[in-house]
Amino acid sequence: MSQRTIIHDRVIALSALMQSVTLVQQIAETGQVDNDDMQTMLQSLLVMDAPDTESVYGEISKLKTGIRQFNNQLSKRKQPGDIVLLRYAIGILHLQRKLAKRPAMLDLITRELDQIPQQIEYFGSITSPQVIARFADIYQRTVSELTPRIQVFGDSTYLQQADNVNRIRALLLSGIRAAVLWQQKGGRRWQFLLQSNKLLQAASELHAQT
Repeated sequence: MSQRTIIHDRVIALSALMQSVTLVQQIAETGQVDNDDMQTMLQSLLVMDAPDTESVYGEISKLKTGIRQFNNQLSKRKQPGDIVLLRYAIGILHLQRKLAKRPAMLDLITRELDQIPQQIEYFGSITSPQVIARFADIYQRTVSELTPRIQVFGDSTYLQQADNVNRIRALLLSGIRAAVLWQQKGGRRWQFLLQSNKLLQAASELHAQT
């Protein structure tokens, strides 16, 4: 596998991570979220044996929100909100490293996710409130036991609504999935500093495709 392909795969994983936290922040601040973007992130939780990185998310265009946000993170034109998203993303990467040291917890997550397709068939959609609540429950019983927990900031009116809490937890779980993918592709924290130009170039190329 070429270095270019490796960088490409890492950028896809990080873009997916940025899409998950972007959607989390949208819910926290507005109570709304793009249903297609959310479906992409939830669906990735059920893809265990994809032939390539792109296939985890269906196609590159389904990550356009995350790719755009990842470009913002690597550019020098950050907005105040971008810093909050970066904090969420770093927190998820940190939790994923801790999760990797808890094989029993990883096995539990895998077993629970294996049962989700049955619920989707019963309730008709992966974005149905009942299925999202199941994803949220998996997150609450596993990842949320690790520290430090991800603290989400936003409008308390939205953050106190059970459906929004479930959507946020489900999306955080999808962020963990993206972080696992990043780690599987050899992603390391130091690469943000030493390979930022390569990452930005690959992210810009992906952005042009969407």
